[in-house]
Amino acid sequence: MKIKNKSLAADLGLLFITIIWGSAFVVVKNAVNTVPASYMIAIRFGIAAILMCVFFYKKIQKIDFACIKSGAILGVLLFIAYYLQTIGVKYTTVGNNAFLTAVYVVVVPFLYWMLKKEKPDGYNIAAAFICIVGIGLLSLHSGFKMGWGDLLSLLCGFAFASQIVAIGILTEKNDPILLSFTQFAFTAIIALTVALCTETFPVKLQSSSIMSLLYIGVFSTFIALSLQTVCQKYSPPARASLIMSLESLFGTVFGIIFLGEALTLKTLGGFLLIFAAVIVSETKPSFAKLKSRKIELQESSIK
Repeated sequence: MKIKNKSLAADLGLLFITIIWGSAFVVVKNAVNTVPASYMIAIRFGIAAILMCVFFYKKIQKIDFACIKSGAILGVLLFIAYYLQTIGVKYTTVGNNAFLTAVYVVVVPFLYWMLKKEKPDGYNIAAAFICIVGIGLLSLHSGFKMGWGDLLSLLCGFAFASQIVAIGILTEKNDPILLSFTQFAFTAIIALTVALCTETFPVKLQSSSIMSLLYIGVFSTFIALSLQTVCQKYSPPARASLIMSLESLFGTVFGIIFLGEALTLKTLGGFLLIFAAVIVSETKPSFAKLKSRKIELQESSIK
């Protein structure tokens, strides 16, 4: 297979992932009313960790203390992010939850600035301002009050940004598969601990709730995150991130189709601004290269 075909297959794979993640917002929204948030997270990541053991048994035998330590850090951040997202979607719409979560794309460069001293460029700053306006349209109500679910969803975006930055740093010295396994395992353990201390597991689960848990455990967590690792090997980071940001768009569409959520002009404006912020933040290398190329061509023609 030619590299070009692999690249196309990778892009299609990433698109498939975003559809799975977008649909997961609806699945979680339906299940969170019957399954407590921490138990839901414990089950979905427990399933993912078990499947990792099945498919990567030999590799997991090579795990070391450094990887366990890194996985524990990621597990804490991932639990916080998914806990906020799961609680948040209970008190807001799927569309709001999906788009407010997507602000992690804009936040990541600023966190890198704090930790790695890599200053954000003009595109990052412009994207941040556009995103702030979009968040205001999407979630602020009369009296400039933000709903509880919208606030949790926004905080979830910051938590995901922290987790993404941590992955970027910790994968430099750890195997991605081993790091994924330890991350899944620690997320499940933390979630189960919190659940046993603060929540009550339902006496009887409906078949729809069981199917929802299996779906987000197998498809949204294990398959999607594993496929993401493979696809990003053949897709440039800027294009991969842009494709994955479509998760918020699919989440909104599925919310409208399956849950009958309303789409007002104010909400649509917020969606479009946040989506524009994501695009500006993620495609800046393409813009910069295009501008640079034009300058080179102009200089060449003058010579």
